[in-house]
Amino acid sequence: MVGLRKALPLGRGARIRGVFDDAVIQEAGRRILRAAPPGSRVILFGSHARGEAGEHSDLDFLVIEPEVAHCGEESVRLHRTLRGLGVYADVIVVSEDEAQAWRDVYGTVIHAALSEGRPLAA
Repeated sequence: MVGLRKALPLGRGARIRGVFDDAVIQEAGRRILRAAPPGSRVILFGSHARGEAGEHSDLDFLVIEPEVAHCGEESVRLHRTLRGLGVYADVIVVSEDEAQAWRDVYGTVIHAALSEGRPLAA
């Protein structure tokens, strides 16, 4: 459905020239962080973090939790917190141990997120 994406009116999923504005990005980060376990971190990475977002760009979040039993299930759970915000987003969840193990491995999502990303505060 990538071809069907449209800029939403300001207020819900506010976009400026096809890019999600910072207030929406911050709210998405707050929602994810509130739902994540204590001690978690949320990092925005990808085109929005680099300032290269275009009309069809989504938001990319890396969530680093102290411990994760099921990354896929946790990703779905946290993604649901974004309902009603009007954003297109990928929510990738890893444990702190995984983040540390992969942070220096070039070409991985974790390396990219930790190298170019920006942490979002609650």
